[in-house]
Amino acid sequence: MAYFRCIGGNGGGGTPLITFTPVNLFNEAGIGSASWVADTGSTSPLPLQSGTFEAVEGQKVIVNSTNRALFYLPTDSSYYAFGIKCKIDSNFTPRNSNNWYDCSCILGQELGGTQRDCAIIIDKNGYFALGTDNSTVNSTTVYALDGNTHTLIMIVESDNIKLYIDGALEKEVTIGMAGSQMIQIGVFWNKSSDVTRVDGEIYAVGRWSENFPQTQYVIPTL
Repeated sequence: MAYFRCIGGNGGGGTPLITFTPVNLFNEAGIGSASWVADTGSTSPLPLQSGTFEAVEGQKVIVNSTNRALFYLPTDSSYYAFGIKCKIDSNFTPRNSNNWYDCSCILGQELGGTQRDCAIIIDKNGYFALGTDNSTVNSTTVYALDGNTHTLIMIVESDNIKLYIDGALEKEVTIGMAGSQMIQIGVFWNKSSDVTRVDGEIYAVGRWSENFPQTQYVIPTL
């Protein structure tokens, strides 16, 4: 189940904390032998666009070069929080690109040109990063190919995007969001090109709506 962790203070001094309301959460308990059903929100399985569903029931979904599974998470907005708990294969080779839309993508959607699109990606050197604007890669110092499980939360507002990794804010980008909304978030790819596919294991994925806009977050943790 998802729980909440306080980031940026305790809400003292009259400043309310943002809390996020689960919209769709796919946790380990919903992983079956042939599909993955949400435990919060829609009971429809996580859509598989192509490839073969492969999983260890109740534990993880496996994505690799053999099954080439391409999942996506439906959404009605580019805002507010999107998250995934996953492990990237340590022998995975990231895409060698300086453009985020052509990088290996963990969670996000590529829309043509400059739109309300963004993604959690792996940069060409193997580090977690945010993909923003038309082509920008915003790298963190957290290595994605360490063979460990990580929880990644991307909070998208109209004027900034934040990436939390294992509860810590690792990257924040100021950006004016405009244009089309994301409507299908790619899970282990960018929903545009299968060359951005990532190999690894997925334990949970979800999205949350925001209760009200302030500056201190209680971030959802899968």
